[in-house]
Amino acid sequence: MQSQNGKLPTTFFDTKKIIEYRKQSQTYSAKEDLWSWFVLRRISIYFTMVLIKLRFTPNVVSWMSLIGMLTSGLLMMISTPLAFILAFFAYNLGYLLDCVDGEIARITKNTSKKGYFIDLLIQAAQLPIFISFLLSFLVMTERLILTTGELLMVYLLIVAIILSLLVPLSFQLTKIKENEQDPVNQIRSKSIFFTFLGFFLGLPGFFATMFVLVILESLVSWTIIPPYIILFLFILTAKMMARLVLTLKTY
Repeated sequence: MQSQNGKLPTTFFDTKKIIEYRKQSQTYSAKEDLWSWFVLRRISIYFTMVLIKLRFTPNVVSWMSLIGMLTSGLLMMISTPLAFILAFFAYNLGYLLDCVDGEIARITKNTSKKGYFIDLLIQAAQLPIFISFLLSFLVMTERLILTTGELLMVYLLIVAIILSLLVPLSFQLTKIKENEQDPVNQIRSKSIFFTFLGFFLGLPGFFATMFVLVILESLVSWTIIPPYIILFLFILTAKMMARLVLTLKTY
């Protein structure tokens, strides 16, 4: 992975001006995952330059990112092939904008505690997305039968409950912000194997795999998506337990 050696996520058509902007805003971080570094960061700088010209602030872009992330969870619950494809694009649009907001902040020197607070909420938005996977599985296996309107109400309720807990927590974390690195990120950044493993066990890998499986299911008669979703959730549980153990060992 391109990392501490100072390389940038460049493309062959970058101009000198774009490379200078990359130097200002795209220095490598251990938080950077495979998908953002090799895919989204390659194109995010172009969105960044457009939104700067349109006078978008980092915080406005952050709110747009949050909406994109949450929309992907709602689309997952609809559980149709088209909805899965749209969920892939909604999630990646949200993730792309999550890259863009920081780039705008660094280029315009407009970083703030409010921006850090919203970034924490964007991370928290992953929780209702994960819950939507389980609900999607129940819908596809006909264990849960709801209209689209009812699914929307259920999802919005889940989002409201989670954010009601995490808004004050994010506020507290903003007040006591520290720069210590997540031990899981330290492991991932030291091994290409764990880098790829982290990708496939995270949301970027999930949505990329879902995109492929939707296409595959349209070509063959197999039912692939429900087993994949439940397998992903079981592995996610194991990943959570391992992460808890690793984190506790740091104290």
